Amino acid sequence: MEEHAGHRKRLRERYARAGFDGFAPHEVLELLLAYAIPRRDTKPIARALLGRFGSLAGVLAAEKAELMAVPGIGEQAATLLTMLLPLMRLYQQSQLEEMPDLSRTEQRHAYCRALLMGERYERLYVLALDASGRLLGKRLISSGDEGETAVYPRLIVSALLSAGAAGAVLCHNHPDGNPAPSRADMEMTTALAQMLRPLGIALHDHLIVGASDCVSLAERGML
Repeated sequence: MEEHAGHRKRLRERYARAGFDGFAPHEVLELLLAYAIPRRDTKPIARALLGRFGSLAGVLAAEKAELMAVPGIGEQAATLLTMLLPLMRLYQQSQLEEMPDLSRTEQRHAYCRALLMGERYERLYVLALDASGRLLGKRLISSGDEGETAVYPRLIVSALLSAGAAGAVLCHNHPDGNPAPSRADMEMTTALAQMLRPLGIALHDHLIVGASDCVSLAERGML
């Protein structure tokens, strides 16, 4: 017990000095788990998590039941780990919400990447914009765990009209990591732009978020 306590103290002191700089992935998990599992050596548990999920990113994206299948991970530790990725999303979104001008392509990219970071399932959002491109609000339109995201044009139109939008941006993710637009993505984008035009709402872009890249259909000349 004293040996474990001393190791944890050294990890905390390293973090206090330089954050996570120089930490190996298992050491990051060790330190985190120490706050949920106070009386056990968390090093073998951290290594077991990495062995099961392949990387720190894989651990943070895992579901609660999957984490609890790893020996030593109880409900409290699993809950802590599943909170971290949503917390990072909220942090990035909060930063962007302070200046929600989405009239510029780079700002739209940053916002949509933060919104969909690490999502394991395909989700489609519509962002309602005012006439100057500022964000009025966002609405989750559909979510699915496989295949193409179901698209509900009436829900999109209803959300935009309710917000009093003059413009809109669609964004969704490809959980397989490849942001290349599918034929269905392109056809839906064109059809929706035509549907919104008579309502006085401009569809400025449709962004597809992948693992490390974000594709803009507007930049590809599809709008």
